[in-house]
Amino acid sequence: MRLEFLVLALSITIAPATTLLDVKASGAGPWVMVVPPWRSADLVAERAGARLIGPTEAPLGHLVTATAPDAAQRLAAAGAWAVLDAAAVAQFCGEY
Repeated sequence: MRLEFLVLALSITIAPATTLLDVKASGAGPWVMVVPPWRSADLVAERAGARLIGPTEAPLGHLVTATAPDAAQRLAAAGAWAVLDAAAVAQFCGEY
């Protein structure tokens, strides 16, 4: 019974997370940048030539924008775990 519950719980959480993380950043932004809690999101964005936007932020996710066309790749190189297209994240969350 416990194993069945564990498999069900993992399938409910992993499938949507996998779908969301498969949405790589494209276009000119804005993007959702996921950074580990021990890194400064401001510093990661600054190193990539981007800036944080938005009135609020999640514990790991930050809304960012940049003018450079390769900013999404530079955010990943600066220490972001993932850089996702903000419009796709909003659609996934039912906000679009």
